[in-house]
Amino acid sequence: MADGNSEVLEGIFALFKPSGITSGQALLHLQSIFSRSTLFAPLLASTRLNRAHQASLLPSGQKNKAEDEEANGRFFRMGHGGTLDPLASGILIVGIGRGTKALQNFLGCTKTYETVVLFGKSTDTHDVDGVVVAVKDCAHVSEELVSAKLAMFRGTFRQVPPVYSALKINGMKACEYMRAGKELPKELEDREVCVDECEMIEWWDGGKHEFKWPGDNVAAAAPAVRVRLTVSSGFYVRSFASDLGIACGSLATMAELVRTRQADFTTEERVDGQTLEAVTYADLDSSEDTWGPKVARQLRAWVQQNPPPAEYTHVDGRDPNTKKRLNEEEKTKVRQRFRGDWAGVSRKERRRQQKAAKEGMNGQKASNESINGHKDTTS
Repeated sequence: MADGNSEVLEGIFALFKPSGITSGQALLHLQSIFSRSTLFAPLLASTRLNRAHQASLLPSGQKNKAEDEEANGRFFRMGHGGTLDPLASGILIVGIGRGTKALQNFLGCTKTYETVVLFGKSTDTHDVDGVVVAVKDCAHVSEELVSAKLAMFRGTFRQVPPVYSALKINGMKACEYMRAGKELPKELEDREVCVDECEMIEWWDGGKHEFKWPGDNVAAAAPAVRVRLTVSSGFYVRSFASDLGIACGSLATMAELVRTRQADFTTEERVDGQTLEAVTYADLDSSEDTWGPKVARQLRAWVQQNPPPAEYTHVDGRDPNTKKRLNEEEKTKVRQRFRGDWAGVSRKERRRQQKAAKEGMNGQKASNESINGHKDTTS
């Protein structure tokens, strides 16, 4: 796709992540494709210019942390708005350029999933990528029983996250403790979650599906159910699968997971004018003429709602020119009066003046140095 212009596209779009790869691997795949595209050539040039400028501001001899970014396949600033497990597929919200700063807005939004729960066994990870740790009879588990038990998972309740999760304990992810063969320093606490939708959409009797247990080459001779869930942030579908098995008097684990919707991004065709269709790996593997229009449409919609600032300048004082300008503006800033004396601009100075004024009210003499923030040289 060749637009022939210098439009810098950045913002938020959705990718349909396939099963079998991590969210981080998906981002690196995007980096590789976008870095060779016409659509993102202006953004790449801008990113390289900004990195060169930042490198020029570093003290002599200080290592530039960004110099190896491209060597590691990171050509752009890029991140995602909520990870998906390797087993899971579906909507992965991606931020590129300025869009990375908006990703936190998607962490707390509701999400819709379709998951397959396989009854009769449990694994250490609560999904079929793990190791089977327990087996329990599931001959009594029927479509009617499961349908009735699903009502328990609607509304607000408390849920315990799986130990194989990214939740941190003492600065280390829970899953990292488990993979290292270490015990968790403390048990994961249950937390409140909300389920707006919990509906059965498909049922299979034992031997009527293709889902397998870990290490097996044939389909499991156990019943399975596909459930649609619309949930709040912090909800773990793997924990839901395990809890559903227990509620039915058996065990269960998650065999499949698809995130079909997050915020206004969906895996479906754009039919209501409010949702944005995700870009697929098939699109990416085709050509820029295929994926380019999809990505550009989503990014332009974001830029329209989040126009770039008039100028890209540092406001934290690292840029010498900006620091000089801010200092000049500070000198001309009108300050309010505080108990008859000029109030300090900084919080520290104001607190010092307030303390001095309070001491004066208590009959203690406050020096001009305490009140005005400088030594009195008059006699």
